Amino acid sequence: MTDGRSAFAEVFSHYRELLRDEPWLEVAMCWTVVVPHDHRPFPVADAGARVSGGTRHEVHEAAPLEALPYDDGVYPMLVEPVGSAVVLFENNGFLGSLPEVLRRLSRDGRVCGVYWNVEGDNRLSYAADGRVLVNLDAMFWDEWTGDDFAVLEPELRAMTDLLAGDEDDWQAAAMTVVELVTGVRLTAEWLSGAHPYLTFRWPLAAEPPSPEELAEYRNDPEVKLRDAVRAAPESRQFTALTHLAALLATRFRLGEIPVVRDVLVDLASGRRAGAQRAVELREQLVAPLAQEAFTDDDDDDADDPSFEQDPAWQRMQAGIALQIAARGPKGAALTDVDIPMVFDAYHHAGLALGDDWPAVRESVRGILSGTDA
Repeated sequence: MTDGRSAFAEVFSHYRELLRDEPWLEVAMCWTVVVPHDHRPFPVADAGARVSGGTRHEVHEAAPLEALPYDDGVYPMLVEPVGSAVVLFENNGFLGSLPEVLRRLSRDGRVCGVYWNVEGDNRLSYAADGRVLVNLDAMFWDEWTGDDFAVLEPELRAMTDLLAGDEDDWQAAAMTVVELVTGVRLTAEWLSGAHPYLTFRWPLAAEPPSPEELAEYRNDPEVKLRDAVRAAPESRQFTALTHLAALLATRFRLGEIPVVRDVLVDLASGRRAGAQRAVELREQLVAPLAQEAFTDDDDDDADDPSFEQDPAWQRMQAGIALQIAARGPKGAALTDVDIPMVFDAYHHAGLALGDDWPAVRESVRGILSGTDA
């Protein structure tokens, strides 16, 4: 059995070797992985509709990368279900990195991807439930701030730890993050094979959603929870976060960790975690849980489509939710900038609780709206 850092290092080593064996990857590419919440990958045609937003595109039979068309303003993209995920790959492309595409791809799921081009432009992105939560320049990882780590705390922290000794390998490190988040590995064998593909014409759709899409969006339970967060006074927000934190601590046996008990007391008293508490949470809660989640005896488990059902992975998500919840609401009047950070605690709680999340979500919404029994 290896420790957490060794598990991260094994994935990192794979991508360093892949980039050495396939040097064309270092020049310009876009690799995007979609993980639907229900673990049922959508068809290639649906991927085309999401990427394009309804603009002109075509679905094609399987072909190798070298056979794809790259002329006359055509933008090709390999698309193929892999286990419970959907893999999108572009050689010298960028469509999968666009915020509007990430939002459409992440409806009812999560998306993580990396992109770079010959000019050094690059993005490491993560989106969930129609929101882009992480959008970072992977080349300048040493300039990230503390808030940049909040949503993908163990994965991004592992990336920066690895790069502290191998700073020129930021591309391999960024690809490591994609695998750690999605459980999908990009291999030379996959890249050399034939896969279904899509072709697009520029520009893709960027117009506002239709009335039907807007109505569906507003009726989404996650959106209703976000609206409740926005409308709730600070006192109810603390009550809701205290309720959630206590539930997670009990469900995942996190109350045995001293810093978690301190957080529960702080939240119940309406106190936000300070800088020292944030360090304690990272070192005493999230880092050990990440080590447990990413430690595995079986080298093939990175390809296991059921990794989100792993109790260790779910426990890590509960720890991340507690870490973010400890910050409390940012202020009495939440702004559009504040909402995502507060809501991320609920997002990770949903990943931790799985099928139990809908019932918990409704109880939280009742607390926020003041209608709980």
